[in-house]
Amino acid sequence: MPETRIPGRTYPSGHADPQVHAIMALLEDWFTAMEDGTAHYRQPDFEYRRSEGKPQWSEDDVDRLVKAIDAEIDQEVLRLPGTTTHSTAGPGFHRLEFPQRLALAQQLDGLLHP
Repeated sequence: MPETRIPGRTYPSGHADPQVHAIMALLEDWFTAMEDGTAHYRQPDFEYRRSEGKPQWSEDDVDRLVKAIDAEIDQEVLRLPGTTTHSTAGPGFHRLEFPQRLALAQQLDGLLHP
């Protein structure tokens, strides 16, 4: 799991919240795994239980989450100087297979609801 704080790291959103930094580090880690071809080795925990009695993730839930993450990051990138709608492609987490998207959702859930 990525560290909660990354010394000297700044993000376009400018958030100082350690939870936001942990989420950004996790997403960056997943993006790196997609780029270096190792994301397919990451598997969900089929014994994972969500906190507070929340229902397990359905494929539709995971797809909505991943779509929202991709859209949010696209918007963050557009806020950077020198970017245009033609220069952004976002991380494309939707390209992950369902087991990897589920693993990502579980990891995010674990950060948000420890």
